[in-house]
Amino acid sequence: MTRWILQILATIGFGLLLGFIGLTMTLDLFGFVDAETRRLSKNPWNRLWGIPDRSPAELRRDSGFTLGRFLVGGAALLLGALALIGGIVLLVSGPLD
Repeated sequence: MTRWILQILATIGFGLLLGFIGLTMTLDLFGFVDAETRRLSKNPWNRLWGIPDRSPAELRRDSGFTLGRFLVGGAALLLGALALIGGIVLLVSGPLD
């Protein structure tokens, strides 16, 4: 029984963490987008793939970056909410065996 509760609490904690990361990515909390654009503009793989160097401000204005940020952040937010709701439902319903 205690193992069951620990697994459910781990699921709820994982859901909260994943949801917080998704919310941070989607709403640009704590300067996430600034740090990510700085990292992506200085990516050494860009030169290897033939992608021209761009400034972080130019990368931030790019529609592909904005769309990708909302898709990945929104997916992480939804998966986190799904894990959180699933953990609460399992906690309320009790052990399956």
